[in-house]
Amino acid sequence: MRAQPFIIIPWENDFLAGLARLVLSETDGNPARACIIVPHSRPRRYFADTLYAMPELPKPFALPQMITVSELFATLRSEIENNPPEQIEMLDRVGLLLRCLDNQAQEQREALPLPTGDTNRFFPWGVRLANLLEDFYNQNIEPEDVTYMEGQVVDFAAGLLGSLGRIHREYTEELDNRSWTTPGYDAFRVLRHIKEQRGTYTADSFACLRGKRIFIAGFYGLTGVEEAIFRHLAEEYEAQVVLHSDARLAESPSRVHWACREHTRWLSRWSVQATCAEEPEARKRETVFHEGFDLHSQLDVLERTLGASDGQPRITDADSLPATIGSAVVLPDTGLLMPVLHHLPRKDVNISMGYPLGRSTLFRLLETVMRLQETASGKGHGASLYHWKEVIGLLRHPYLKMLALGEERPLGVPLHHMEASVRTGRRFTDPRALHPELDEQSKLPEQDVRALLATVFDLAVTRWEHLHTPQDMADTLADLCTLLLTHGGDLWDRFPIDAESIFRLMHRVIPMLRECSLATQIFPKDVLFTILRETIRQERVPFEADPLTGVQVMGMLETRLLRFDNVHIVDATEDKLPGAPANDPLLPDSLRGMLGLPDSRHRELVSAYNFHRLLQGAEQITIYYQAGVERSGLFEEKRARSRFVEELLWQEEKKRGKLITPGTPPLHAISYPMPAITRLDKPVERTPEIAARLSEYLRRPLSPSALDTYLTCPVRFFHERLCGVGAIDEVNEGDDHAGIGELLHSVLEDFYTPYLKRSVHFDEDDAKRLQDLFSLRLNQSELKDSLPFDSFLMLEAAGRKRLASFIDNQPETHIAALEQRFQAEIAVDGRTRLIAGRMDRVDEREGQTVILDYKTGKVSRPNPGIWEDDSLWSRLRCWQGEDDDTLALLAQKLPSVQLPAYLYIYPRGVRQGAPLPVGDAGWVELRSNGKEVLLLGTGTEDDMRETVINEQIPLLMEFLFRHMETVPSYRPNRGRHCDWCPCANCCSV
Repeated sequence: MRAQPFIIIPWENDFLAGLARLVLSETDGNPARACIIVPHSRPRRYFADTLYAMPELPKPFALPQMITVSELFATLRSEIENNPPEQIEMLDRVGLLLRCLDNQAQEQREALPLPTGDTNRFFPWGVRLANLLEDFYNQNIEPEDVTYMEGQVVDFAAGLLGSLGRIHREYTEELDNRSWTTPGYDAFRVLRHIKEQRGTYTADSFACLRGKRIFIAGFYGLTGVEEAIFRHLAEEYEAQVVLHSDARLAESPSRVHWACREHTRWLSRWSVQATCAEEPEARKRETVFHEGFDLHSQLDVLERTLGASDGQPRITDADSLPATIGSAVVLPDTGLLMPVLHHLPRKDVNISMGYPLGRSTLFRLLETVMRLQETASGKGHGASLYHWKEVIGLLRHPYLKMLALGEERPLGVPLHHMEASVRTGRRFTDPRALHPELDEQSKLPEQDVRALLATVFDLAVTRWEHLHTPQDMADTLADLCTLLLTHGGDLWDRFPIDAESIFRLMHRVIPMLRECSLATQIFPKDVLFTILRETIRQERVPFEADPLTGVQVMGMLETRLLRFDNVHIVDATEDKLPGAPANDPLLPDSLRGMLGLPDSRHRELVSAYNFHRLLQGAEQITIYYQAGVERSGLFEEKRARSRFVEELLWQEEKKRGKLITPGTPPLHAISYPMPAITRLDKPVERTPEIAARLSEYLRRPLSPSALDTYLTCPVRFFHERLCGVGAIDEVNEGDDHAGIGELLHSVLEDFYTPYLKRSVHFDEDDAKRLQDLFSLRLNQSELKDSLPFDSFLMLEAAGRKRLASFIDNQPETHIAALEQRFQAEIAVDGRTRLIAGRMDRVDEREGQTVILDYKTGKVSRPNPGIWEDDSLWSRLRCWQGEDDDTLALLAQKLPSVQLPAYLYIYPRGVRQGAPLPVGDAGWVELRSNGKEVLLLGTGTEDDMRETVINEQIPLLMEFLFRHMETVPSYRPNRGRHCDWCPCANCCSV
């Protein structure tokens, strides 16, 4: 029997309303006689409301049977076979494929096409292979071996494709032998059975279709199985195909909109005509475009646009039937759901789309737990040690902080204390070994709180150390979910998406792991984590709109068959609409068409149809997208508006006869006023309170480094020294410059100690001894664990070389003191202040004392002419509390006062007086060749040297103390040091 002509409901019209009228007409007003096959389940509720609103339909009435195409295949399969097979999940499919490949390898004695001996590497390939076989089932294709693919795909994929036909046959046989099935195989088996029994079926052969008027409604881009079965239903059951398409398809297929091209091909393949069920409704569409610079700018305009409209459902002019719904916010990417929900101004919002479980807060917790195990290093008293950042990620997870005992949430304070402890500890730590302080205001017994904390770490850390099988992982996940549900309080009532996520995990993922054929097979831990990630990645949290009021938030696919008066499409960029083809290393997109599978061109055509069909039925269209902003990735392109948006703009430009630029309606450029960012210095006034705090601070000896801080920037001195504000103290994962400096100072002190109070001259043996001492101390230090391995190796090699150069450049000298602290007094305006410093080494040579400071960092050399700059020294001598730039000028010419401070302290701090006059001070550049860089140098004449040490340096010290205690306000001193200053944000407004 020849198929009936297709019925077209113009895509300007409400499809469900037109379908309802057609159903009533074809069933003599009894919709219960109809069986409607639709692409997805979301129109079911909308269609029921549409029927209820029809005045000509007597109430009450029985609803028609509306089933999805996948439900149809499963139902027909159950009728065909007496014992319906069990539908298996992805884990069972991968396990079955693994057995098939092993069987083939044993029978043919050939190398396996996949690394089946390495389960961790095989599992992701097995998932791709299972999905590829599903595609073949859906397309009604029995593939053959695809040979000679070397060079076009990776070796694993080439070997697999070379055995594709054999794998497909073996896999199909195993499904039949085990009475297993998959969604794709359900459809494939139904079609195969129909072909085998062709001619024996009557119109009453299938009970689910018996006595029904069948409508195949709203399809586009059929799979091979769908088209074959639909054609059988049309020819044998007189099923009526109803399309939502361009009305010109009925009269002039050649002039149909390009997005409806697949409908034209469908008509051609079936050799049927199309008739239009009703006239297209005249709609005055208004399309507005908003071009933003990021997602937040789009959502800001979306929020204001929705807030300005009432969003109420409109009444169509066709028999007073209501439109499907008033407004829809359409998201091409499910990842947009959370930010969009935070910007919607209305309360009556319904989510009608699936949200990836892999994006949920719950999965973030599981990912943190898995990352803990993957980055674990070493053993600590029988327990694993974990990277500090991953531990903090666990401690900061909101689910743990929101766990309740009774009416209290007691874990916030102890988790905060644990985080502080981890930040200041080692790179690898064990959170279970910490004993944090509890909340003092809590009324709960301490043992109850600590028991809850121990349970948390048992389920999030300890149990994950001992996983061996998917069943072990399922049991651990189940216990973790029980903990979250038992102690979650009102968390799951307040956050419905989180509640749906944990429901999905408990009722889909955990049973899948526990009941699959691989449940008791032992796997390495990384394989188990791969299995869990892949399983969760394929799961979506479904949301059904109920009731059908307010703003509907849905994905592009969820809009099929539905109509909205106001449509808002967010982030309509080329990478989302139609989107880039997925990177499949098993079968790249360019090869799919060769095997008869849908490729990216087919997917783009489907995406175009869904986009244009949605817009044709709307009256107010607002499209938001991002353009012109560089991506962060090295090889990522700029975000560009979708080609579908370009088409709409091009049509508008043709009407106007000129190009439309951003800022010209209807193309609005999202912009915000951007005043110049002015940062004004924020001085700190020396109030009586600050003066008192400074006076208290100066009761203790002041170090040369504190003087350096004040000279560099008085505001930094105020924040760091007086207020205690500094850099965040946390584990250092980079090159630990401070730790390296401490190590070198300790090594040199130990090396020089035997020579204290002795004259020395070093040779090559001494250099070797110093190098060995450095290597020994380095390997014994904490740097071995805290530094990255490559940095540690480079430090050992570079350190030995630098120390050898250091010994070569050491003059003959007499060691007078090592790592000794000296203190001196200084009189400033009638007050006595103390200054003290620890000197690395004091030498006596050539009749004078030389003070040395080991420098592993950069040496801050003074301006060469500073000691002869009479103008500067006159300003220092005459300064009496003015708020001027004298200090800044001094800092510019003398970046550091450490060595001058040593020259002041040492002769005044030695108990019995210096045996030799102090002649100079210098830095030892350990970062380079170990040479000494003297402050005054050998070129300074004796008279000038005496003037500097006995007059200018004391004047310098007095000025710094006087300035510190009398200046009206502390002003920031701008310079390169601001780039790494921890108080930089405190200096300006």
